[in-house]
Amino acid sequence: MAWIDETHEDTADGTLKDAYARIVRALGRVIPFYRAYSVSPAHLHAHLDFYERLGKLGVLPKRRKELIAVAVSAENGCRDCTQLHSGLLRAHRVDETVVAALAADPGRALADGLVTGPDAVVVAYALKLTRTPRAMTSADVDTLRGAGLSEPEIFEVALLTGYFNYTNRIGVGLGVEPE
Repeated sequence: MAWIDETHEDTADGTLKDAYARIVRALGRVIPFYRAYSVSPAHLHAHLDFYERLGKLGVLPKRRKELIAVAVSAENGCRDCTQLHSGLLRAHRVDETVVAALAADPGRALADGLVTGPDAVVVAYALKLTRTPRAMTSADVDTLRGAGLSEPEIFEVALLTGYFNYTNRIGVGLGVEPE
């Protein structure tokens, strides 16, 4: 339960009930993160619209999107988001050892060589942008290019890193915890 009032899906009505129905269709259940939005159904719908569009747009494979989501969420200590996206990463047949290591300590997972190749470069970029955004330089983007990422892919890595930092701060800032 978050630190603000929440409306459970069993008692939701109107536009909140509609938003919860969208979430259940997508995830099979309403997760705690979305219950925190229950005080503002309009914001919840706007967030869902944006999240759905992000998932459909772009050139990055969903697997790589979930690698970013798990690494950033774990780094930020957003347990609810880490749990959700770890499950989605598993659905993309990523080895459980890698998923567990990323969810526990993404920096260590990189250092231990559990994430390799272009994926390691993407995760390293996402972690640096998460930890020290002011330290980013053109060399960081050049490293992504050197790993074979296109300009649209580079943009999307930065966009998704920023997006997951945004959602994590809402979750952590409101005390959202997994069930």
